[in-house]
Amino acid sequence: MRCYIISAIIGRHFASIAGNNNPAGTMTLILYPLLAFVLTFAFLLALKPLANRIDLIDIPGGRKQHQTPTPLVGGIGIYLGLLGASLLSGPVLAQYTPLLVLTGIILVVGVFDDLHELRVSLRFGIHLLVALLMVLWGGNALLTLGNLFESGPIVLGLISIPLTLFATVGVINAVNMTDGVDGLCGGMMLVATICVGTVAYLSNQNTMAAFLVLLGAALLAFLALNFRRPWGKCAAVYLGDAGSTVLGFIMAWLIIDLTQGPDASIAPIYALWFLAVPIIDTVSLLILRPLSGISPFKAGTDHLHHRLMRAGLSRGQVVTGMFCISALFGAAGLAAWRHNVPQSVMFWSFIGLFVAYLLSNWLYARSRSAAAA
Repeated sequence: MRCYIISAIIGRHFASIAGNNNPAGTMTLILYPLLAFVLTFAFLLALKPLANRIDLIDIPGGRKQHQTPTPLVGGIGIYLGLLGASLLSGPVLAQYTPLLVLTGIILVVGVFDDLHELRVSLRFGIHLLVALLMVLWGGNALLTLGNLFESGPIVLGLISIPLTLFATVGVINAVNMTDGVDGLCGGMMLVATICVGTVAYLSNQNTMAAFLVLLGAALLAFLALNFRRPWGKCAAVYLGDAGSTVLGFIMAWLIIDLTQGPDASIAPIYALWFLAVPIIDTVSLLILRPLSGISPFKAGTDHLHHRLMRAGLSRGQVVTGMFCISALFGAAGLAAWRHNVPQSVMFWSFIGLFVAYLLSNWLYARSRSAAAA
């Protein structure tokens, strides 16, 4: 119920985008988010028994710390709720049909991965193909990195498409790797959704703002069943790889859309702060794991949330702390954008944060190795 009320408040907050004389726009921004919430919640409840029948279940054991088998239907429910609400909104459907179709492909691949554990090469290959279709069909690509060194915009030219593919697949997998504690991935993506939605709202990107309100409402419905609530000791549903990769792809698409082209609303470096936590954590592991002879794509317990739990924090404290960190970084990106902080300052600040985290991870890994020896 609390999540339902929050979705209504978000809808009313963004309703001013449509203007008082635009009933269709007001409908999109107030009633459709409620529809997205209700549809997502209903789909999640309906999919739980189906998940049990087809073994779309996360079984406890190994590195997994939950106690009961849990349906991996979060991504399916979020997608169907978002799709259902979008189908009823002409402007949203017209602008985001390619995104919705390609997200559906990501979802199907993720469901097969949850069921059968697809090879990393196959999964990455399909993600690369979908990212290429985003460029060719959706017309959504990285064209510039912005004015990172205060010497003019860095135009990508011939490397635009390869870098777009690399960045998109990178974000998909960075978000996927945050899905290790109940409520963490969905909550962090809600923070990113609010940040991107704020930029769209303040930049009069009305259709994007409407779409993000729908996404936020769907995420709230999922979180109502994914958080460990006072009346429940465990999550009712999980995102699964399908859900985390879907959210990663949607966020990659929207951030590229928001930062590129003649209608760009924000420089890329500011938007990078909206996803600072998953990106910094993932890239550091991509560097450190090979140095220890470990595949960078192998599931492990060396992410930030694992380290925090080993330090003695409870799951609730880890989730709350990482929410706060994500919100702080997102607010820093928004504040820097609004106050025209030089892009070079934000770039080198981001690099400094990354290096500090990388060194702390390296020292932590060395101390654990020494203790084990």
